[in-house]
Amino acid sequence: MKIIHTDIYGQLTDFLIDEARDYIEAGKKIFYIVPSSLSFEKEKEILTRFNHGQDGALFDLTVTRLKQLPWYFDKNQETDKTNLSTVGLAMLMRRTLSLLSDEAIPTYRFIKEKQGFIDQLVELYHELNTANLTSDALLLATNNQKNQELKVILDEFDYQLGHFSNEDKLQQFIDLLVNDNVTANLQDYVLIIDGYSRFSAEELTLIDVLSNQVSDIILGIYASKKSLSATFIEGNIYQQSVELIRTLSQKYEVTLVDKTVNKDDTIFTGISDLMEKESDFSITDEDNLRPNDAIEIWQVVNHKEEIEHVAKQIRQLLYKGINYKDILVLLGDVNTDAILLPEIFKTYEIPFFYAQEKSMKDHPLIVLVESLLKIKKNRYQLHDILNLLKTGLYTADHLSLQNVYKFEYYSLQRNVRGKAKFNQAFEDHAPEKIRRLLVGEQSPLQVFLETKKTKGTTWVKKFQAFLETGLVKVSLEQLYFASEAAANFEKSSEHLEVWKLLMTVLEEFTAVFGMATLSIQEFLDIIESGIKNASYRLVPANVDVVQVKSYELVEPHTTDYVFAIGLTASNFPKQKQNLSLLSDEERAAINHNLRETDRIQYMDEPAFINGKKNSFTAVQLFNTANKKLILSTPQLYTNEQSEMSSYLSFLVNRGLKPTIKTGVNLVDTIEHIGNYNGLLANFGEIQRQLVTTSDTDFKNQSSSFWVSLFRVMTKKSDYQFLLSAAKTDQLSARQIQLPVISALYPSDLNASVSSFENFYNCEYQYFLNQTLHIREFETIDLDSRLSGSYFHEVFEKVMRTSAQDGQAFDQILAKTLQEVDEKYQVYFKRDALSQFTQSRLQEIIYQTATMIKQTLGNSGIQSLAFEQAFGFEQSTLKTYQVALQENKKLQLRGLIDRVDNLFNTLGAVDYKSGDKKFDLQDAYDGTSLQFLTYLDILRQNATQFGTTADIWGALYLHLQNPTIPLKSVKAISDIPNELKKLMKYTGFFNAELASDLKDNFDDLFNLGQFTKENQPFKNNNNFFSEPEISAMISQNETLYQVAGKKILSGKVDINPVVVNHHAKGCQFCQFKSICGFEPDLHLSSGRKIHQKSKEEIREALLKGESINESSD
Repeated sequence: MKIIHTDIYGQLTDFLIDEARDYIEAGKKIFYIVPSSLSFEKEKEILTRFNHGQDGALFDLTVTRLKQLPWYFDKNQETDKTNLSTVGLAMLMRRTLSLLSDEAIPTYRFIKEKQGFIDQLVELYHELNTANLTSDALLLATNNQKNQELKVILDEFDYQLGHFSNEDKLQQFIDLLVNDNVTANLQDYVLIIDGYSRFSAEELTLIDVLSNQVSDIILGIYASKKSLSATFIEGNIYQQSVELIRTLSQKYEVTLVDKTVNKDDTIFTGISDLMEKESDFSITDEDNLRPNDAIEIWQVVNHKEEIEHVAKQIRQLLYKGINYKDILVLLGDVNTDAILLPEIFKTYEIPFFYAQEKSMKDHPLIVLVESLLKIKKNRYQLHDILNLLKTGLYTADHLSLQNVYKFEYYSLQRNVRGKAKFNQAFEDHAPEKIRRLLVGEQSPLQVFLETKKTKGTTWVKKFQAFLETGLVKVSLEQLYFASEAAANFEKSSEHLEVWKLLMTVLEEFTAVFGMATLSIQEFLDIIESGIKNASYRLVPANVDVVQVKSYELVEPHTTDYVFAIGLTASNFPKQKQNLSLLSDEERAAINHNLRETDRIQYMDEPAFINGKKNSFTAVQLFNTANKKLILSTPQLYTNEQSEMSSYLSFLVNRGLKPTIKTGVNLVDTIEHIGNYNGLLANFGEIQRQLVTTSDTDFKNQSSSFWVSLFRVMTKKSDYQFLLSAAKTDQLSARQIQLPVISALYPSDLNASVSSFENFYNCEYQYFLNQTLHIREFETIDLDSRLSGSYFHEVFEKVMRTSAQDGQAFDQILAKTLQEVDEKYQVYFKRDALSQFTQSRLQEIIYQTATMIKQTLGNSGIQSLAFEQAFGFEQSTLKTYQVALQENKKLQLRGLIDRVDNLFNTLGAVDYKSGDKKFDLQDAYDGTSLQFLTYLDILRQNATQFGTTADIWGALYLHLQNPTIPLKSVKAISDIPNELKKLMKYTGFFNAELASDLKDNFDDLFNLGQFTKENQPFKNNNNFFSEPEISAMISQNETLYQVAGKKILSGKVDINPVVVNHHAKGCQFCQFKSICGFEPDLHLSSGRKIHQKSKEEIREALLKGESINESSD
């Protein structure tokens, strides 16, 4: 055995290729062994280097992996047994656990159906094989209940696995070697092993056996001469390599070849030497690095900007003649970059290849299987059915996605859910067609899902029938051929691989569960578990692409230009956690008990291995580039504050100063131009900065470049479109043209009271809602509007009947409920949820009825009218009118729930489902116009009611069934009193009637605090004087007039109400996507409400100040 070693900056692969060339010239054949994670890239590199830069094949040199070696000697062996993949092994493990009784595995009995536990068991099984161990080794750790049960599970799994051809191929090959069955075939072979710094027990056993069979074994290992001679190696960057060399030297006759080269004095060799000195404690204060153009350390604000800087830099390299294939991007965390990096690289038109397995979980076929399981498990919920239909795979002839959208709209509007509802015919033709063909009782979906328990083989046949009748197979074929036609070979390959995976899963399911009796849910659960976490390896469709991979898969001298990004303290180095079924302590105990055995047996200890590996990985990364290395770290990573990696901090502390890279800015000019699309993406921000920056000198330095560029870009239609969307700092008012105004408002302006509250909440919201009549999505369901109508109808009938009839209140209430319930049966009897809602509404009615009963029992209250409309054609009340410009008038419409007479004065009562309180600030600002409008109407119609025009006030009655927390009362007997307090009417009152109101209605109205003299306290905001009430009503009319004139002028502002720097007007708005208002950008465009004290507002009202005057 020969071991060739060199420093990390030595060209180890070149040395090994020279050895291979010499052996081939001597008539030998070569197995060139590389790690599995690097096999594809390494094979291309080796063949290219062997042929001096030219692509080509070699008959006497085979690049492969250790685990692939058996294939070259027993590839023609056939068996009738099924060979299970990892997915199949997980199925068999599930089957094994189902065969074990709870008594056999009491610790794990509650999680034996959990996929995570099943995956851990399969992983443990593989680990034991790799370690050359059996389940007996588990008892070497700790002979506890947990490990005993794991042994029981794995023993049963081994027995079940005997029915399949899943024997360990590597172990079988080792047995063949031991028995000299293939010795003649191996005598002319030389084994060259590149890229390893450690081996598993199984791999080391294979090397041990091969050492007596092959002509020679050569290992190439990165280890410096200094580290090999060190007496203390713990923590050294070459620790893992040195330990491997020493282990092999003790067992074999090793020829150690030192290939230390005369190093070039580059920044990369300097970093490597410093890191080695740091690791062996020989570094001094004089050991520093000099800044060098070959390496940069970037500090970026966030990860998105970091990737954009990389993309722009790559485009700059292209302009200098660098090829994509000469560029490598290393990722700190592959999962974090899975979405962000592809999107940004797509914008900058950078072709790239992810050197990792691609997950299939988002493929439509996987989503289809997941949806089938959820539909059955969740009993036909609408969102699960929509997920199935929107995959586009399950369909019928002459149906399109538009049909699905109509089905969705119809179902959402009518709150259709549950199998029974989907089995009933729909009223509209288009949704009914989808229901009948794809969801209804005779659809392929229900035919498949409603099958009773049956054998596994039958389930596979039924599922395949579903794929045929539901046109799933046809749809997937169409996607495949469409991708092929569009030359999107990556996508077509994905479709093909997913289909092959599903067929493999079904085949292995048949082998494992074929004779087992399962329910549909069990069948789909097993199939879903098999495919949702699956992945496949892509082969790059184009050679000239940017390689993207995890930095952990890095090798020295990979390519010319390397960008390593996301190198935060949490990513670099990675601190991997042991999440397996065996702890680090248990693994260490197993290895301790195996140290005296003759066989090569040991388990990996992740934490221990990770500690030795991290420093070596770092020094490999620092030697990846041949010409330029950029190391980047963001301050914000995954929306969290991040620290610089300790390895980067080491470089900074030793002399490499980081470069602060800012986002889009005016200092950098040509650096912002990556490509046309990237420039367009940044232009809006650049223009905003040019407009808003106040530093004149700064603007003059950069403006000439950008102004010139703007002059060129403004001629392009793409830029014109983006520019209109980029002007987002200020939202300009929309001006409707005069002809349009005349068409919209040909005569008087008719509107509801609530619509004008919307106007003062946001003028644009009023414009969309009332002028353009844009409506939010409405459901035909028991929503708040229907429940409000239900409440109003019940209480109106109860009060009207009670005033006319001498029956007992409870009898009237019961009879009224029965009558009204019949009217609403279509909503109450839809499903169990509707019935539950009805019961909740009735609870509210019964609780609120206690206040209605008290009201009727109080002789001081005379209810004069109910549901009094104004502004409608047949209204009995006079129309509320306000004079506007051009002889036009504003005519308001509304409905007063109840008109009450107290002390021969008028007042209004409004029933509210929510906890509404009268707020003087809101009334003054126009966002609460209702009460004062009602009072104004009542004053104008006082003669009709036979009372004076004086006002006693206005009240809200909250329709509720309040909850009383027990901790808020001292005794159970206090609950009724607490309920009475919560149920009281709230509102505002005429201060001149304060004493009378207190004497007669204190048990009904929430009047606030009073003095001993029976007068309201000064800070009691529930009472207003007669002049103040008149002033509020007058201000209310002014608000209508101002709003009406603004509407007729045709000017529409996007100005939601802003209170205390919060865009309150946007809180419940359904039109945010239309207006484009963003609170963080456009708060200055909002209508700011200057909060005033009650005294200030009262004073302003009495002075007759308008809202516009007082808000300045």
